[in-house]
Amino acid sequence: MRDDLDQYALDCVKIEPLALEEEFVRLPSDLAYWNNRYAEVYRYWQERKHIKETMAHTLGAFFREQLSVTSKGRVTVAEVEEQVTLSEDFKQARAKELHGEVEKIRVQGVCEALRAKKDMLVSLGAHMRAEMGDMTMRGPRNAINEQRRAADEFGTKS
Repeated sequence: MRDDLDQYALDCVKIEPLALEEEFVRLPSDLAYWNNRYAEVYRYWQERKHIKETMAHTLGAFFREQLSVTSKGRVTVAEVEEQVTLSEDFKQARAKELHGEVEKIRVQGVCEALRAKKDMLVSLGAHMRAEMGDMTMRGPRNAINEQRRAADEFGTKS
């Protein structure tokens, strides 16, 4: 599944030079898809971060009480934090948070690549129009000018 998603990301960000029109058509849907993926991954990461922080507070209170009973004295913050970070539950919560953060950064990179692709396509399109003499704008004007010249030659009005 991961390989398929990676291949799809590569397909989305590459530019097929002989199919620029198709690239222009495809780009908005690719941007929408990956921005939606980014929102999902960002939410997942934030949820895991909140779970980890809540677990750290809960475990901190538990270990503070447990250490104060067993040590019969004053418990330091460092001792409590050490117990929390060594806890298997905290390690699993932290691993899930890290997974979410890594995925967020990966999808964010695809979104940035798509924005760069958009800029590149706009630039390529402008460059191609400049090379072609912008036929899309000149074509109709040239036809009208040709009609006027022909009408002037024959002494008629257009």
